[in-house]
Amino acid sequence: MSRYTLFIANRLYRDKERREPVSRLATNLATFGIGIGLAVMIVSVCIVLGFKWEISSKVIGFGSDIEILNAQSFSSTESVPIDCSEAVVNEIRHTQGVRSIQRTSRKFGIIKTETDYKGIMFKGIGPEYNAQFIKKNLVEGRFPEYAKEKGQNSIIVSRSVARKMNLKLNDRLFSYFFENSIKVRRFTIVGIFETSMQQFDENVIYTNIYAINQLNKWDDDRCSSLELSVENSEQLDETYTNVLNTIHNLKSADGSEYVVYTVKQLYSQIFDWLKLLDLNIWVIIALMTILSSLTIISGLLILILEKTSTIGILKAMGASGKAIREIFIYYATFIIGRGVLLGYVIGLGLAFIQYQWHIVTLDSSKYYVSFVPIIFNWPLIILLGVATLIICVLTLVGPSYLVSRISPAKSIKFE
Repeated sequence: MSRYTLFIANRLYRDKERREPVSRLATNLATFGIGIGLAVMIVSVCIVLGFKWEISSKVIGFGSDIEILNAQSFSSTESVPIDCSEAVVNEIRHTQGVRSIQRTSRKFGIIKTETDYKGIMFKGIGPEYNAQFIKKNLVEGRFPEYAKEKGQNSIIVSRSVARKMNLKLNDRLFSYFFENSIKVRRFTIVGIFETSMQQFDENVIYTNIYAINQLNKWDDDRCSSLELSVENSEQLDETYTNVLNTIHNLKSADGSEYVVYTVKQLYSQIFDWLKLLDLNIWVIIALMTILSSLTIISGLLILILEKTSTIGILKAMGASGKAIREIFIYYATFIIGRGVLLGYVIGLGLAFIQYQWHIVTLDSSKYYVSFVPIIFNWPLIILLGVATLIICVLTLVGPSYLVSRISPAKSIKFE
């Protein structure tokens, strides 16, 4: 492209005083249309990424990236143990892609107060358990140091369970466990958490792994599951395959085989729902890109009509049709660039306001979060702006050929 075409396009763009009211309106509408389109794309991407991050982290926080169980657990009403000896744990820990491993034991029981009762799962966790998720969501009390409190029956309950059962911090709670006989234990509430994931909050109580093993009559080298965290979530499937190869020859306490599941397999409904959000994003991006393209095409056509006499003069002076097309593409690119900047200001501004102050709230029982979450993925945000600029410029190539149809003799008399 020639330098003089860029010079003329810049002069035409900056000469705002000589623009007709119609062309000024068209230019402003094109700028605003591109800005709104990009802003919607930015906000939508930030929201979807926020949803996926928040919900995925909560599901993984309640469980893990990969879980190893006894194959009989799914056909038994009671938890079936696996071998969690130090030798087995170390062998799995050294599997490629595995970052950490922790033992958990489970027991279904009934908690009872003077006025109400509720069936619930007690999840026993040990001293090696990564408790950052629980601590992050604690709203009252503390997280017990189970390594120092091996003999204590302290529990952490959710706020929804506490409200339904009229429980509060430091209450002592009777729990009943049914197997061959009824076992009664009294637990003390030392912490209350809230994650807004109702299907977990209302069905899980955290306690000491030693207390659950005692109820199950298991030794300390037995547990219900081994929960594994991976080094790279993007390589979850590869790590899953590596773990499968590692445990191929391992047997559980009763001789049956281990089974391995990823978090996406165990909670497929939640992750399938998150995948649908990706489809929504592509639809929004497509619609906003079409909107931006149509607005800038409309603006370009109006500009060509307004500058018909200028086009005629340039042709009379020897300018080629290609050069004139370059001028108007440059001209429109300036408008698109201003629209992209406007889109960044609006989109990032709205996203930051929501990120900082959580103005838009949600029903946590339906959406798993109490507010619209925001995640800023800067490479993706920059890519959206660049892609919008490039696509809008490319869509102008066809309409710009209209200048070749303008006759110099007639266009000079156009006004």
